[in-house]
Amino acid sequence: MKKKITVLEIKADFDPYGHEYVQVNLGYEIPVVTPPQVEKMYPPPPKPKMYKHALHVIIPKEKWNDQYHMWEEYTLIIKDNGELELKK
Repeated sequence: MKKKITVLEIKADFDPYGHEYVQVNLGYEIPVVTPPQVEKMYPPPPKPKMYKHALHVIIPKEKWNDQYHMWEEYTLIIKDNGELELKK
């Protein structure tokens, strides 16, 4: 299965032992129902977007080289054996 996912959040993280990490959260867009009265508005408001969390990647701070950027899109490939592959 393939799913288009987007970088939604990049934040600092740590564990109880004092090790520092960078947590990258990725998710996919889900459809949002627009109320009927919004369709009659002029000018039309921007279409709302909603995202569902799909995956997070935790990278030790010393290995962080700015590999991910906000709103970058990737393809998440989920194999039959449960392996995940992330491609740009």
